[in-house]
Amino acid sequence: MSSEKCKACIKVAACICAKDGIISDAEVHTMYSLLVERFPDLDEVTFDNVLDEFFESEDQIEDYLGQISDVELRKFTLNLAEISAGADELVIRENIALKKAFLIWGFIRNA
Repeated sequence: MSSEKCKACIKVAACICAKDGIISDAEVHTMYSLLVERFPDLDEVTFDNVLDEFFESEDQIEDYLGQISDVELRKFTLNLAEISAGADELVIRENIALKKAFLIWGFIRNA
């Protein structure tokens, strides 16, 4: 596992999921489940530590998006964020953040 790539994915998804003011248990569970499919070496402790780093940071979505340059990883991250944020219903603020991520990375969202 490339830990920096995995951490960047987590932080982008967390940033989008948190736009409604909270990252719910459903979002966390969904995010972790999808991540371990892509990064099988990811353990719960590391995942929780990265979420803690996210909550302690003052970085914005643009900062997190700038950490991922690989096109396939960007696609995975957008999918991760959309499915995770939708785990407890995708609300308007999450939707706006997701649209922003698609726009910044130059992808068209099919939703």
